[in-house]
Amino acid sequence: MEIEVYDWSVSDELYEQYPELKEKKVGLGVANITLEYLENLNRFTFTEDKTEIKNRMVKQFQASQAGISEDKLDGRGKIRLAHYFVEIEVYDWSVSDDEEINMKDGVKNMMVTRLGLQVRFTDAETGEIIAASGLGEAKTTRELTLLSDATVDPVKFNQSTVSIATKKALDIACARILKRMVSKGVFTK
Repeated sequence: MEIEVYDWSVSDELYEQYPELKEKKVGLGVANITLEYLENLNRFTFTEDKTEIKNRMVKQFQASQAGISEDKLDGRGKIRLAHYFVEIEVYDWSVSDDEEINMKDGVKNMMVTRLGLQVRFTDAETGEIIAASGLGEAKTTRELTLLSDATVDPVKFNQSTVSIATKKALDIACARILKRMVSKGVFTK
């Protein structure tokens, strides 16, 4: 089945609501990760979404037809159209600090990054949407004993937690999408 995965970007509205998304670079490469994830399922063929690339293809076909190029290309009837358009958007984002103090084990600090993604498949023919969401979570943990002389500075934000939370959210959302596509008869199993 042919699909087209759109580049994902965070809207200005979302950046206003969650300014830390921009400073933490949330969303970088989400479309690439989605495309790779879906490709590994061996259920989809991908079509190009970039107008610039599509225009280059047409120019090559025209050059071939005009006899300008050495290579003969004939794209008539061969270009595949997407049956579904795939979009990804953030619906939730948070970073929280938690601390546990235990007389036996000491102090345990955790910074938890949560990211919620929604993946939407829009049927190119009917406009029907199949959507699923996933919430990914990643933790940074620091443990101190009550006897240690380590500093008690707060746990620093770990940028890699954004990628980990994104991948987990995407795994959950894509698994749910496939289950829904099977139940709707798009795939047999």
